[in-house]
Amino acid sequence: MEKTMRIQRLDTGLESISRWRVDDEQHLPVEGKSAPKFLPKHRELDEILRRPSLDERLADLLEPAFIDPDLLEPSIMSETRMSVRHLMQTAAKDASGPAMAALDEAAALLGDEVELDQEVRSALAALLKG
Repeated sequence: MEKTMRIQRLDTGLESISRWRVDDEQHLPVEGKSAPKFLPKHRELDEILRRPSLDERLADLLEPAFIDPDLLEPSIMSETRMSVRHLMQTAAKDASGPAMAALDEAAALLGDEVELDQEVRSALAALLKG
């Protein structure tokens, strides 16, 4: 016994749709394997289409992926600045030319930060004393 599917006209107007019965709706056969779903991979496509600029790449390279929360405590941050300043000064003694000038400048900037930390600490101590 052969099953025949009734094919409806595609040019059905609004009047016919308003009178459409539930039994008239055509469905695909229930049996059979459904086609595989296509889900585009947005991340890979975005990486190709939206290339990061030089500024974005530089910021990504300079910013660490994970920051230890203990490093953000003021006392530990101040100690880290002092130790990095000492390392910069030691490296500047061994360097020459523009590298020495850059390391000296970095050590000077870190020295300014250490001084500002000390001023903030003394100001907070004065406020707490009342």
